[in-house]
Amino acid sequence: MDTPENSFGSEQAARAAELTRRRFVVVAGAAVAVAGIGAGSATGADLKAADQTKPGSAGSGRSPKAPKGQWLAGDTHVHDDHSSDGSGPRQTSHQTLPGNLPVGDQIGQGEKTGLDFMPLTDHRTYDQVWDPQWKSSKLLLLPGEEANGSPHAIVLGNVDVVVDGANPAGSASYRHVQQSIWDVHAQDAVWSQAHPDDGEYTRADGVNDNASVQGADIVEVLNVASDPDVEVEYAENRWNAGFRFGVVAASDCHFRELWDVDSPGEPTTHVFVAQRSVRGILDGFRDGRTTVSQNIAGPFLTIEADVDGDGVFEAIGGDEVVVADRKLSKKARLRVKVKGGKGTTLYVYAAPGRTAGPVATFRPQKANETYELPLVMKGTDHSWYRVEARSPGSASGSEADPNLPDQLRGATSPIFLSVGAPAVPKPEIALPVADTRADKATLVAGEQGKFTGFSDVAVSGKNTHLVAELHEKQATKVIYRRLDSKGRLTKALTLSQRSATARFPRVVATGDNVWVVWQDELGKEQPHQPVILLAQSTDGGHSFKSPVKLSKGKGRAINPAIALLDDRHPLIAWSDNSGGAFDVFAQIVGIDKAAVNISAAGKTVSAGVPTDARSPRYPASLFPVVAVNDDRHAVISWQDDRFDPDSLWTGHTPPAGEPASGGTDPDNWQILAAVRKAPGRSWGTPVQVSRVSDRSDRHPGLTVAADGTFVAIWESGALQSSGANLELRSSRSADGGNTWTSLEQVALAPAAMSQRAALSRDPNGTVRAVWYDSRSTDWRWKVFTATLDSKNGWSEAQQVTTRGNNTWPALDQGVVVFTSDRAATRTQRDRTQQVYLAKLA
Repeated sequence: MDTPENSFGSEQAARAAELTRRRFVVVAGAAVAVAGIGAGSATGADLKAADQTKPGSAGSGRSPKAPKGQWLAGDTHVHDDHSSDGSGPRQTSHQTLPGNLPVGDQIGQGEKTGLDFMPLTDHRTYDQVWDPQWKSSKLLLLPGEEANGSPHAIVLGNVDVVVDGANPAGSASYRHVQQSIWDVHAQDAVWSQAHPDDGEYTRADGVNDNASVQGADIVEVLNVASDPDVEVEYAENRWNAGFRFGVVAASDCHFRELWDVDSPGEPTTHVFVAQRSVRGILDGFRDGRTTVSQNIAGPFLTIEADVDGDGVFEAIGGDEVVVADRKLSKKARLRVKVKGGKGTTLYVYAAPGRTAGPVATFRPQKANETYELPLVMKGTDHSWYRVEARSPGSASGSEADPNLPDQLRGATSPIFLSVGAPAVPKPEIALPVADTRADKATLVAGEQGKFTGFSDVAVSGKNTHLVAELHEKQATKVIYRRLDSKGRLTKALTLSQRSATARFPRVVATGDNVWVVWQDELGKEQPHQPVILLAQSTDGGHSFKSPVKLSKGKGRAINPAIALLDDRHPLIAWSDNSGGAFDVFAQIVGIDKAAVNISAAGKTVSAGVPTDARSPRYPASLFPVVAVNDDRHAVISWQDDRFDPDSLWTGHTPPAGEPASGGTDPDNWQILAAVRKAPGRSWGTPVQVSRVSDRSDRHPGLTVAADGTFVAIWESGALQSSGANLELRSSRSADGGNTWTSLEQVALAPAAMSQRAALSRDPNGTVRAVWYDSRSTDWRWKVFTATLDSKNGWSEAQQVTTRGNNTWPALDQGVVVFTSDRAATRTQRDRTQQVYLAKLA
């Protein structure tokens, strides 16, 4: 969204709540309800200033259950010139002039502000993450984007661009938005409603269809490019309808010219984290444990609740508390703290919110103060409490009413209280009834309330080897399990040892040899410098040797792929930007002394000119896949944007005299491949597989048919920023990967979005594809499959899964594994994602 000219100064799945003898359950980051303070404002004896509170007054003798962690300050919505309108010159010239806001400058300004974290959320692109300037030793950089066409959404923690598809005819208009949320949560990423006063709600008309989406983690209530008061109205409307989410602020910064009043972190989002890490921040957002302030200096507000009256404040803003009944302890209290609040007025609101007036009002006389007031539930089984700070002065946002005597300066996420069970959303337009039919999938990894995903599978003899990411305790771990012919699963082994930053495992196996490769930051995220690690088992997966580091560069080594050259030598490929642009590196372990760059040949790389932030050219080679035939002839394929006229920049800056083009349309990504002929040890020059200039082709899959033909598959989209579905395309090479056939459509369904395809060969030699797409009647993502006949081409699609959302499939020898939320019990604040397995052949 355009920046204004003036600015002012766990999710744990809500399991069926068993009420404890203390008569309540705190569900961090879950759905919610609210507490009601008594009818009148709390005054006099009901209030306690911070310096009057006596230490140790809790005195219950019970172990404290107060949340442990720290508050981190940052921003959730920041732009640079990877947005086509990401800087002042671009906006004022209808995107025809050079840009003046490079990634490094915007990150540097966030560092100068003193932020702990920051994403760059450019419009409908992930290219900023591939920019060599995306690095910081002072900030925790969050990957992310401003996704979707209308309404906009901020996505944090995703692994690549989230493509906004088209709605099938006759569907509710928010279907594509809902599918976006499910797609994001399948990555354990965060989905936020951006400036909801421009997409979900207006004062004149109230909420529109988009407000019915379920599962938003956070919502902007202090976007300085909007009207924060209307955003707060929207948030209260949704909370009263049973929706549960936290609040965030947004600088929505596009202009370096306004850094003195609208810099990254102005306004500031504070998130409560158990660990200072990217995963800790994302978990804090998903739990809704947030508060917002005018800037990093404040006013910094927090709200806490001691629901059972034992003196321990066990809940903070964003938490939902389930109680047995409305009759709370007479000692139940709310506690409000403010730092940097002198000169503001604090308002404590309970459901239904501002329309009913505040239940308590405070005017801090000192910079830091604390207040307590009684906590009482009245009149409803679902209630909430929150606090906001206001003061006279400049408008809170560019579209706010400048005549308001008290402008919004800070706000907390609510504490939600519910009787008996967490609140259930009551949308104006209901979701379609979920498919409950049984399918043939079985659970192989993951627990209720936790995320386990990004799995891979390798079949060797009678054993099936499984790897996946497990997210727990603010860490991402790589785990391994083995399934034998009798259906017995071994206990999960954590291959990443003590690292909390291991991701994207891949596995191959032959006989008793099992190799697992993954990327790992080894717990160090400032700057981000993941490496590629390989671990081997020689006893069929019973134990693994310590992992060996393969990558040697000082950049980011990411997204490894693996295949077997023979029984003793795995071939590993990954992307690495140690040289500036991301290139694909490959190494045959046990043969090659070191990895070699196989994608750089034919690339044109340029640092650009200082007068145009959009002039650098660092074409990226990403998401490699590997296949080897029986003659040890290897092919590696990847996506590459070297043929785009301005690689990694959405839209196009036109030549002089020509009109602007592209807007936020994606790059012309193509599928490329490189060949290593056995027994030679050198890689050939990259060749084009997809060879189209009017599409965005990404995320390839690769396998070898029984006759030695290499088969590639990928997702293909129009050069259109949103509202266009992805389809699957395929090509074959009969000469070892040197030349490729014209594209073939794979199970085309124009009204559906098909993505993340994988290929393998069934035990009978048939080439099979799996992917996930949106063609089901209940809107949920499902896994589909199709097979390739060498003469007749691809078969029609067959649906593999039924229940829940099913995403990110991986395939080997007719066995598919995928991520699913089918065991989740709620449509919001339930992080359950588990790995399931199905045999297709």
